[in-house]
Order: sequence, then structure tokens, then C-alpha cells
Amino acid sequence: MVRGMSFQKGIVFIGRKHVACAYNDKGVQKTWLKPLKPKVLFEIAKLVYTSMPWWFHVFFFIWVTLIVLPLLLNQLGYNDVKGLPLFTLIYFFFGTHFWFPKELKKYHGAEHKVFSYKGIISITKRNGIKKAEITNRYCSTNGILLYFLTVLFLWAAFLIYNRNSWLLSLEMATLISVLLWPMLTYWLNRMKMTFIQRWILSGSYWLQKYVTTKEPDDLHIRTAIRSYRRLALKEFPAKARVVVPRRERIYLAIADITVIPIGSEKTSVSPVVAEIHKLLQTTDKKIQFELTPMSTIIEGEVPVLYDILQEIHEVPFQLGYKRVAINVRIDDRRDKESTMEGKRNAVRSRLNGQNSDEQSEESQTHGQNSE
Repeated sequence: MVRGMSFQKGIVFIGRKHVACAYNDKGVQKTWLKPLKPKVLFEIAKLVYTSMPWWFHVFFFIWVTLIVLPLLLNQLGYNDVKGLPLFTLIYFFFGTHFWFPKELKKYHGAEHKVFSYKGIISITKRNGIKKAEITNRYCSTNGILLYFLTVLFLWAAFLIYNRNSWLLSLEMATLISVLLWPMLTYWLNRMKMTFIQRWILSGSYWLQKYVTTKEPDDLHIRTAIRSYRRLALKEFPAKARVVVPRRERIYLAIADITVIPIGSEKTSVSPVVAEIHKLLQTTDKKIQFELTPMSTIIEGEVPVLYDILQEIHEVPFQLGYKRVAINVRIDDRRDKESTMEGKRNAVRSRLNGQNSDEQSEESQTHGQNSE
């Protein structure tokens, strides 16, 4: 099962053996896929925490201060100073789930829409994905809501036997609920549906729709798709790639593409090229591609090449450029199969003193989707 986690800058999807992440850092989208290891989970936790806005850190600092400072003053003899009980720190980590910043809500909404969409997850399907349901059956909101309901139930039960100590009763209810939480969450999400579960989930769906998510923009949808596809291509490619029955004859064309962004103070174009190759790595289109020192070579059927060219055309504008020039050369041969590898083999045969380029080109297999 795939689990998702949204944060202020992007989205993480966790599979059985790998973790995929896509996030936006100062206008540049970054993506990566790494093995599921404790070190990587710590890296994600650090990224999530540091991406939160300044007011979140200020609020956290004040909360911790109201716990720690009175304890220190008590040690110095100021016993009348009262602070927040230590166990209330649990409420901070659970409660901020209902106090998401605006960008996090949009990424959360994009994450849910990717999960809700039933078809192939790809950039070309983003309009359909954007229309998908924004609520998710297995959202973490289910468990958070269940936790607070458990606290209220246990607190009320403890107060029946000890009405004079509401704070001690609340502390006991809080800590016991933490211990029960994993088991109760499994019951809510995995066991046979009952009336109580439906009632809790209806509350969770309301919170998801009106409190913890917002309708995502195109940026958030693209980020969710890229993160999900990085994981899907590795662990469950059927959700990221259309399997097309092979036809008897497919003619492939080869495009040579050079993208020249205009209007930047920097002379380097490598950030734009890198973003284009991230697009090519995660597309569901049936292509092969290569990066050369001067251009990018893409192999595929002509309609596919024109579709991917349109997506490439938008990349510099998404990075903030106001003008872009694109040079494109397309070699479309219809009398025989023509592939990048076939062309190279034909030249190698000539260099080796052989005259077998025709045989070499015809022996090549058709291009497959590349990761």
C-alpha cells in the first residue's frame, strides 16, 4: 500500500521499499527516489519541519517555553509559577494537523486527488486528476480525529470516578489514547465497516474537505503527479504507464531539440535542461531520449513527439522565464524503421569497414518508455 504525506513545499509518497519526493524550492522543482531507510525518513522529517512557515516555529517555541520555563523556575524555588503540563505537547503535534498553512492544504488536496483518480497518473492526465475527489478514505485525518475522540471518551470515563482531579484524568486519557491509537486506527481503516466507523469517517471527510485541504493549483497537481510517478515507475508501473499492444509496424521519428530561455541574468541553461529531463523521466509517453552536450534527442512516434514538445515548451515559463526560443529538427523516415541505436550502429559498421548499415538499422527493436 502507498502512503502519502504532504508538507509546505511538496509531497512524499512511501511504498514498500522506496520513498519518492517532489517539492518546490525557490521556484525550482526537485524530485528524488530513495530506498526506504531510517536515514531517509529522518531526511524527510527534517525537510518537513524546516519547510514550515516562521509563525509555526514561533508558536512551537512559545508552547515549549510554557512547559520548560515553569519547571526551571520551580527548581529555583518559585513554586507558585504554573505552566503547561508536559503531556500537552502531544496536543501540539496532533492538533496542528487541523491548522495547516495555505500551501500545505493545497498540496494535501493534490495528494488526495492523485489517490482518488482511477486512471494512469501522468502529467497529461492532470486536468482529470484535478477534478477527482479531494477526500481520501485512508487519510491521516481519520486517525487524528479518532485520537481526540478517544481522549474525550476516556477523560469523561475517568472523571466519573475522580471528579476532583480533572487534570490528572486528562493526562491519563491523553497518554492511554496514544498507546491505543495505532490499534484503533487499524480498526478504523482496515476492519469491516460498522456504524461507528461510518460516523467517524463522515466527520473525517468533512474535516478533509473544509479544514485540512484546499483545491490545488496546477503547480500542486504537477508536484503530486511527479512524486507519485517516481514511486510508481519503480514499484507498480501499471499506474504510471499505458501498456499498448504492439502493432505489426511502427515508424519512429527522431527529434533533436534545443531550448533557449531568454531573459535571465545567468548564462547557464542547465537548470532548465534538468527540469526538462525530469519531465521526460516521468512521462507516460512511449519514448526514448538522450542528453547530448548541445541538445536533447527524443525518439518516438510523430504524434507522441509533438505532444511531448508542447510540454517541453512550457517548462521554461513554469520556471519564471518570460520568453523562450526552441529549435527542433525531426527526422521522420517511412520506408524502413529508423531508431537512434540503428543510426549509431550503421555508422559503426562503416567505421569498421562493413557495409551493413541497412541490416543494422532494421534489426533494432522499438523504443520503450524510459525512466
